[in-house]
Amino acid sequence: MTPTSFSFEPLFLVLALAAGAAYALAARRGPPPAWRAAAFGGGLFLVAASLNSPLETIAAQRLLLIHLLQNALIADVAPLLVLLGLTPAMRAALARRGAARIRSRWVLPVWLLAWYGTHFAGFYDWALRTGWGLDVEHAILIAAGLLFWWPIVSGRLAPPAGLAYLAVAFVGSSFLGLAYIFSTDVFYSFYEHAPRLWGLSPVRDQNLGGILMNAEQTLVFLLAIGWFVLRLLDEEHASGEAATLPDS
Repeated sequence: MTPTSFSFEPLFLVLALAAGAAYALAARRGPPPAWRAAAFGGGLFLVAASLNSPLETIAAQRLLLIHLLQNALIADVAPLLVLLGLTPAMRAALARRGAARIRSRWVLPVWLLAWYGTHFAGFYDWALRTGWGLDVEHAILIAAGLLFWWPIVSGRLAPPAGLAYLAVAFVGSSFLGLAYIFSTDVFYSFYEHAPRLWGLSPVRDQNLGGILMNAEQTLVFLLAIGWFVLRLLDEEHASGEAATLPDS
């Protein structure tokens, strides 16, 4: 196949359509603001488009760089957008159906295990060589991403706890990208023998993939951390104003 040929992971097209239909049904009972609907649709689009397009062809056959871009989109960005797209009523309905049991103290190690485990050389090469294993890899990353962002978006974490949660996750996950950036050996034998593209050697491809991965995580996590910092400042400002009010 040429790099511009389309490849497909139909499972995620079906799941995106099903999620979109469920959202539209729930929105009839309580229409969401336009920005929430756009965020939800954008998250579904990132999953469906990144795994059903020429990106999938290049990722599955030629370049680790593009595979890591896919993983960043479906593991970090898309789950966050999907959850941001839920209205308070939708989140409350999910909480009644079990999401209220999700706790950051066990979500964080599960997310880190999923992040490193799916990029472990043996698993990664297996997924690429079987083809259907890519569905398993991507499903794990999407599910782990939804779990990870739920404590943030659901509002269960106070600003100090949210900042600690995000900081530990950011630092803990960054070592994978750093390993790619500074590696001089190829981690995945599949890409070592894959047809090359754009003149990138296997090592250079891996180094650039690590740069892309760390850049994406830095942007997403800093935005999330910045939001919690603003919340913390607002709370301190409100507390200060309350303290200065004269007694009645």
